[in-house]
Amino acid sequence: MGCESCSDGSCGSNNGLPPGMLEKYRLNTDRSDGFLVWIETYVGPDGNVAVSEVCKEILCKIRSLDNGRSRIWGVVFGHTELKPLYPEIYAYGVETLYEVHDRKLSKYHPEVYAENIAQVIIRTEPAVVLFGATPKGREIAPRVAAMLDAGLTADCTDLILEDRVLSMVRPAFAGNLLATIQCTGFPQIATVRPGTFPLGEPKEDPRGTVIYWQNCGGTLKDIVSSELKARPTDDISKAKILISLGAGVKKESIPIAESIAKRIGATVSCSRKLVEKGYFPQSRQVGQSGRTVAPDIYLAFGISGAVQHLAGIGSAKRVVVVNKDPEAPIGSVADEFIVADADKVLRELDKIV
Repeated sequence: MGCESCSDGSCGSNNGLPPGMLEKYRLNTDRSDGFLVWIETYVGPDGNVAVSEVCKEILCKIRSLDNGRSRIWGVVFGHTELKPLYPEIYAYGVETLYEVHDRKLSKYHPEVYAENIAQVIIRTEPAVVLFGATPKGREIAPRVAAMLDAGLTADCTDLILEDRVLSMVRPAFAGNLLATIQCTGFPQIATVRPGTFPLGEPKEDPRGTVIYWQNCGGTLKDIVSSELKARPTDDISKAKILISLGAGVKKESIPIAESIAKRIGATVSCSRKLVEKGYFPQSRQVGQSGRTVAPDIYLAFGISGAVQHLAGIGSAKRVVVVNKDPEAPIGSVADEFIVADADKVLRELDKIV
């Protein structure tokens, strides 16, 4: 049946709406909106509870996606030890914080954490749910997605928002390609690689609301014993200065670079090719299939700069390149480019530092 403005009755095929309106305003999607972030905490060296850096990075990225227009919820687990963290959590963008208030949940319980997060998602109906791609985040996020029959994109290195639809970018085929993925429904769930996004400035005079959420999870499992696996002291994702070596550097120069790094308080990292040659473990690799880094200074020796490598240093504050090829792609992100033989420069540095 037509109407005065649509005598041919075509609007009847779009639930009574004028042609094109349903697509233009995305009226065929549900009412999900806003972001929900799991606020991961840890006990610092001083014995106090702190917010994981990746959570703050994610919150800063959300604020940049839509200029702060969307609502942001947070979910955190613990008890009274969390109260000093409220101002910091609000300062990075969380407006409403759901605290699953249970002293027993100050310890990590993945099944119960996932059950409670799923219930908070059902209550708040966010369009996007984000976790840090930490060991814990990688364990909880798939559980939540399975409970909600939702899609999950893991280890994202970029997020792009259009209306409420999130495009999630992650490495694929061993880092040789970047895949852009969209979920077919809500909520859209993703884990984000630590160090991917720069840490912005917190808001001044932060304000928010905390809602104490009663634990609705199942029976807690008794943890008989817990042993922290030893971590390498040369975590490149936390280094302030990185000396990074590529295929243009000879094997004999690696001890020289390590010696220089020790004297200047730096850490040695590498490109994928040196991992493939067996010169370094993958934990030292920078790039899409390695680690994303954000040092104050990134010194690249003999690195050509494949797109996968460049994606891993996007948050570096200053990039200094030494390469014989003045047209090397890494020059596009360099603050300083020295056209020279990388091995010779390393030997000269070894003499003067």
